[in-house]
Parts: sequence; C-alpha cells; structure tokens
Amino acid sequence: MSKTFRYEALGVTGLLILTAVMASALSIEARLRGSIKQAPIAEESGFSSQSAPDHPGDPWSAGEIITPEELLKQMSGPEKPLVFHVGVPALFRNGHIPGSRHIGQASTPKGMEELKRQVQDLPRSKVVVLYCGCCPWKDCPNIRPAFKILQQMKFTHLRVLYLADNFGEDWIRKGFPVEK
Repeated sequence: MSKTFRYEALGVTGLLILTAVMASALSIEARLRGSIKQAPIAEESGFSSQSAPDHPGDPWSAGEIITPEELLKQMSGPEKPLVFHVGVPALFRNGHIPGSRHIGQASTPKGMEELKRQVQDLPRSKVVVLYCGCCPWKDCPNIRPAFKILQQMKFTHLRVLYLADNFGEDWIRKGFPVEK
C-alpha cells in the first residue's frame, strides 16, 4: 500500500469533508494566534448578491468583491474576465470554474511566481478575478497575497470571488458550472 496520499481518490464528497476539516484546523489556529479577525455573518452584514462583507484590513474594497452570481453574469457577457484559481492543485483538478486558469497556491513563492508570469504581458486594465475556495473566506491563505501582488503590478480591474465557506459549498452545491 502506498504511503503517498492521493487527493484524487477522495472524490468530490471526500474533498468536501477534507476541506471542512482543513478549514476548521486553520480557523482554530488563527483564533489561537489572534491573527485573523472573525468575518461577520452574512445576514448580519447585509450581504446580498449585490454586495459582500467588507473586512477591515483586507487589501480590497467592497467594490472589488464579486459574488458567484455576478461572475457568471460577466462570464456570459462580451467582456469575459480572466479567472485565476490561486489555491490547492488537487481542488482545481477535481473541479473548477470553467475557463479558469490554475496558478498554484499564492501563499507559496512558487505560486506567486507563476501568477506574475501568467499576467506579465496582460494589459493592466484587463478584468481579473481571483478565487481559491480551499477554506472559509476569512481564513484563506491564498487570496490576499495574490490580490496584493496584482495591485502592486498596477492592475486596475481586480476582483476577488466571494466564497464564504469554500468552493464546494458556495459553487458546486449551488449548481454552478464546473469543469474538470
């Protein structure tokens, strides 16, 4: 029996369970360190498909957050955004937003270098949407560094996809299109 763990063997249900376990561990660790503030509950914050929670200290403004519904609408329009997945490769392989490009984990030097490489020749006015979906939005280690680097590179139409819990809950289970 191989000692190497293979994410592909889990299937979608197994990945959802693994994601929930990883998210709980990250959330507990963050609370113990006191480094990540709790996000407001959607209903309390007034979140709707037209707005998203604004978290103090995040590098984006409320206007730079996009919901799944808004992204789908833009993807079917004439000016399609460029969508980058900045998370775990196994999650991307098991299902991702159609047409999105996988970068790798933006919390790693390799992922950040790949992101820079893929956008270096793009016009800075291109609409770019970043998403991860590995864990709850408030705990994601990938989305913030990716957004910051593109800000530093002077991209003017950056968006982050708001996935409150994770990609499985906030995209797949809602019946949005998935590509493998």
